[in-house]
Amino acid sequence: MNSAKKHRPRASGYTLLEAVISMSIMLAIIFIGSSFKPDTRKHQLNTAVNQIHSSLSLARFRAIRQQVPVKVSFHENFCELSEFDSQQSFWVTRSRRFLEGVEVTANNEPVFYPQGTVSNLASIKVANDRGLYLITVAITGRLKISQSD
Repeated sequence: MNSAKKHRPRASGYTLLEAVISMSIMLAIIFIGSSFKPDTRKHQLNTAVNQIHSSLSLARFRAIRQQVPVKVSFHENFCELSEFDSQQSFWVTRSRRFLEGVEVTANNEPVFYPQGTVSNLASIKVANDRGLYLITVAITGRLKISQSD
């Protein structure tokens, strides 16, 4: 008598247990991933504040580097940098940034001069339903960002 064992061919595919475990792992990954979803409105607010800060710093740098006055102005959802053309005696727009998802109000349009100083001291409010930031521009060109609740 032959003592060889007969092997039954195994069915191809997944067992119910393997499928349930795989689905559980995928669902856990989806739930964990969705909890890290960024807050879009808060992100828009922070991005706008960073863009305004960057524009103000760039205006000061350009004024010193190119030896011309540079003005930063705010119109609705735009931040605009303009350089003064002394030959034609008017402001020439050099760049314009769209500030998405926020409302920007400013009491003045700061003008940066080649000495690094600023006239038209400004208080700039950046707000949406997720918060409010106040950016102040001092006469020395110093920028201060504060968050209000």
